[in-house]
Amino acid sequence: MGLYSERVLPRIVNVACATKVAQPLRRRVCEGLAGDVVEIGFGSGLNIPFYPPTVTRVAAVEPAEVGWKLADRRLRATTIPVQW
Repeated sequence: MGLYSERVLPRIVNVACATKVAQPLRRRVCEGLAGDVVEIGFGSGLNIPFYPPTVTRVAAVEPAEVGWKLADRRLRATTIPVQW
């Protein structure tokens, strides 16, 4: 992956998708989840706060390492195991 897709794009997506207007959509998408979840396009973990207590584990697919760095605070705040 190139510089743009590895370093720049994840930061742009993090800011653009973290808006308050997106929160009701995230809540709705995550509300029915239960058990083991696979999240493709994990990004910076913006869905983490919306995982219901019925989620027992998340297998997160995200190729950009900077996305994981941006997700660090959210990952530390959850009790749900998230595996890269």
